[in-house]
Amino acid sequence: MTPRLLFTVLAILVLPVAIASMGYQWHWQWFPLLDLDDTPALLAYGLTLSVGKYGIAITLVALSLLALRRWRHRPGLLLMFFFCLMAALGSAFVTKTLAKQYFKEPRPYVLWLAEKGRLADSDRFYAQLPSIREKWLADGLREMPERQVPGWLKLHWQDEVSYSFPSGHSIAAMTIAGFYCLLLLYRRRSPWLIGALATWAVAVCYSRLLLGLHWPVDILASSVLGVMFGMLGAWAFIRWDQR
Repeated sequence: MTPRLLFTVLAILVLPVAIASMGYQWHWQWFPLLDLDDTPALLAYGLTLSVGKYGIAITLVALSLLALRRWRHRPGLLLMFFFCLMAALGSAFVTKTLAKQYFKEPRPYVLWLAEKGRLADSDRFYAQLPSIREKWLADGLREMPERQVPGWLKLHWQDEVSYSFPSGHSIAAMTIAGFYCLLLLYRRRSPWLIGALATWAVAVCYSRLLLGLHWPVDILASSVLGVMFGMLGAWAFIRWDQR
């Protein structure tokens, strides 16, 4: 494994996400940008679900089937593969959880609803227990018309009442992409497959912006952290394989 492979993974995953932060120079607002009751918003929600509670399992199974053909008859190596993958994802999850409690950044949709008088100011909102936040949010969203905030997004917001920085969905997508992209490059698999995986991970990050869940700095930091954890996990597995 060469530095060129590491740089390639960093470039195809982190640079496209970094572009999102450039919009601040022109006062670009990622939310609300879409008509939330239209098809593009629903597609963004589908991308978010791909690393949700159940979607992430489907994503990991599909990618593992693509990556493990060469090692499927070596049980010891397969066990090491899943250990490295779970260690990368576990490290990302712990980092994300601790960072949210340290930085305590409010989510964009919370500030948006507060501006519209549908929710208390963010300091009061986040001073409550999560169950109280969910109730306040449900009460504030109840009278909002479906064309402004559709039902599926209201439910999603009620599930996401924690702090904004960093993005859990983005760090999960980038950890997965960093891990599998490096592994697929090592295996010399199709560049189209690697490009598709990178595009999916970047699109997941942007879906979080468009749905009002995160700020550009959230997804950029999550991308850097996720790619780092993913590549460390893949590097450990590759070293083991080379032995």
